Amino acid sequence: MAEATKRPRMSNKQVAGVFKATGDLLQILGESRFVVMAYTNAARTIDGLEQDINEIASAGALRDLPRVGEAIAEKIQTLLDTGTLPYYDALAEQVPAGVVAMLQVPDVGPKTVQRLWRELDITSVDALKKSAEEGRLRRLKGFGAKTEKRILKSIELLSRRSDDRTPIGSSLPLAESLLTGLRAENGGGAVERISIVGSLRRWRETTGEVKLLAVSSSPEQTLNLFKGLPQVAEVVQSEPDAVTVSLVDGPHAALRLVEGESWGTALLLATGSQGHLTAVEEIAQAIGWQIDESGLTAIDANAGTANGSLGRADGHDGIRVFDCEEALYDFIGLQCIPPELREGDGEIEAASGRQLPNLIAGKEILGEVHGHTTWSDGKSSVAEMAEAARSRGYRYWAVTDHSVGLGVTRGVDAEALLEQRREIDAVNQNYSALGIDFRLIQGTEVEVLGDGELGLSDEVLASLDVVVASIHSGLRQDRQRITERCLKAVHNPYVDILGHPTGRLLGRRAPSDLDLDQVLMACAETGTAVEINANPERLDLSADHARLAVGQGCTLVINSDAHSIEQLELMRYGVHTARRAWLRTEDILNARPLDELLALLKRNKTGRGPK
Repeated sequence: MAEATKRPRMSNKQVAGVFKATGDLLQILGESRFVVMAYTNAARTIDGLEQDINEIASAGALRDLPRVGEAIAEKIQTLLDTGTLPYYDALAEQVPAGVVAMLQVPDVGPKTVQRLWRELDITSVDALKKSAEEGRLRRLKGFGAKTEKRILKSIELLSRRSDDRTPIGSSLPLAESLLTGLRAENGGGAVERISIVGSLRRWRETTGEVKLLAVSSSPEQTLNLFKGLPQVAEVVQSEPDAVTVSLVDGPHAALRLVEGESWGTALLLATGSQGHLTAVEEIAQAIGWQIDESGLTAIDANAGTANGSLGRADGHDGIRVFDCEEALYDFIGLQCIPPELREGDGEIEAASGRQLPNLIAGKEILGEVHGHTTWSDGKSSVAEMAEAARSRGYRYWAVTDHSVGLGVTRGVDAEALLEQRREIDAVNQNYSALGIDFRLIQGTEVEVLGDGELGLSDEVLASLDVVVASIHSGLRQDRQRITERCLKAVHNPYVDILGHPTGRLLGRRAPSDLDLDQVLMACAETGTAVEINANPERLDLSADHARLAVGQGCTLVINSDAHSIEQLELMRYGVHTARRAWLRTEDILNARPLDELLALLKRNKTGRGPK
C-alpha cells in the first residue's frame, strides 16, 4: 500500500498571512471594523509568536493567545488540520481575484481598493494603471493628480519587484535554518564544509533561490538529509550531486555538492556576481588559465609558470586546484575580495592595486545610538535593553524613544523625559557600583512634523545626549516639500542624526521622493550624521546611498533601531550593508568609544550640548 502523501505543516507566517488576507477581504466587502480587527489582530499575534503555532495547537492552547477568541481559535485549528479555511474561501468568491491583487500595490490598502472597485469598477492592477494614466481616478472624492502619480509610482515599484525575489530578512534566516538542520542531522560527519552562496552570500537586499554549497563524504546521505528537513515541502529536481526543493515558507532552495580540493574555486564561482566573475575570468585568461568549477586549466604551456606554487597541482601539469578562495585570488594577482564587494563595481581594479579598504566588521561596533523601550513602543524596559546591549559586548547604548508628534505610537514629552532620565541614571549608577564599564545615554527619536518642525522644543532637545530626527508620516509629499522638510530638520542645531532617511520599506513601500543628494550635502555641511538603519525591512540608507554619503563627507552610524531585545541581533544586516558600501571603521561614528562619539556629535562640536 502506497504511503499517504504528507501534507507540510503550515508555518506561523503562512497562518498569519491567511488571517491578514481574511481581514483585507472583510474590509473590501464593507464588514464592520470590529470584525476586521478581530482577524488582523489575530494575524499580528500569530506573526509575532516565538513558538510554532502547530505546537501551541497541539497543546490545546490556541485560546490562550492574546487577541484570539474562541471563533478565531477554531478557524486556526481548521486551517492547521486541513490546510484550508472555508470562511476565507467563501469571502474570496465574493471578490474578483484582480481586486485582491491590487492589494499588492504598495500604499494601496483595502479601503482604497474597495472604492476603486465599487465606485469605478476597477478590477485589476492593469486597469488601475490605465485609469491613473488617463486621469480617471480623480473622479473619486479625495483623489487628485498627485494621488494618481503616487499610485503609478507604486505600480512601477510592484512591477520591478519580481515574485521570486525575497527580502534578505526572510531569506537569510531561512538559509541559516537549513544549514543548522543539516549540521544537526549530520551524525556521521558526512558534511565536511558548507556555505550559503549566491546573492545571499553577497548580502544583497533581496535574493532569488536560496543556494547552498557543500563538500560531503557521503553525497547520497547528505542530499537525502536535505530532502527530509522539516522546512522542505517537496523535491523539485534531484541529481547525483544536487537537489532543488520548494520550501514550506519561502523561495526554492538548492544544495549542490563539490569536491573538497576544488572548494575555493567552486565557492567563488557560486557566489558571483556575474560581472565580478567575468572580470576574474578575463584576468585568468590574460595570464594563460581557463577557470571552471574544478579549478584552473592552462591554456598554453607558459601558463604553468604564473604563480604556480600558490595552487596545488592535482597530479599532472597544467591543472591547479584551490581549497580556499584566498589562494585563487592570490594566484591570479588579486587581493582576496570580500563577498559583499563582488558586484563588478571597481573592486577588481582596487584589488589589482592592493587598495581594497579595510571594511567595517561587526565586532568593531561599540554601541548603538538609536533604540526603543517601553517608554514608547518598545517591548522591553530600559534596564532590560541595557543588559541585553551589554551582553552583546557593547560599551554603550542610547535610549531614544519616539517623541510626541508621531500619531501611531505613544511618545515621550518633556515631563516623561525627565522621569526617564532618573531611570537611566539609576541603571548607570548600578553598573558603576558593580565596576561594569557600560553606560546608557539618553536621547529621543524626534518626529519631523509635516512642516519640518520637530515634535519637541529646542529647549528639551538641548537637554539630551543625542537626538535622532526621523520622518514617519507624509512620506508621499512631493519632492520639493519633503526635501525642504528634511532640510529644516537637518539644519536644526540639536539634531545629531538623520534616521532612516528615505523611509522605504523593502518591497512594501517605495522611498520618499527625497532629493537625497541635497540632503546628504546638507548633512555634511552641518555635521549631522546619517543612519544606516539595520532593520532588514528598511536597510535605509541603502549600500549605494551610504557610499554616496561618505563620498560627500558625511559621517554614518549603524543602528538596529531595536524595539525589543531580539531586534538587537539585526545589527549584522546594517554592518554588511556598510561593507557593501565599502565603508571602513573610521567612517562609522558608533565604532568609536563613547567619549569620542559624544565629542563628534553635532551638538558637542558646536557647543550646544547639555550643560
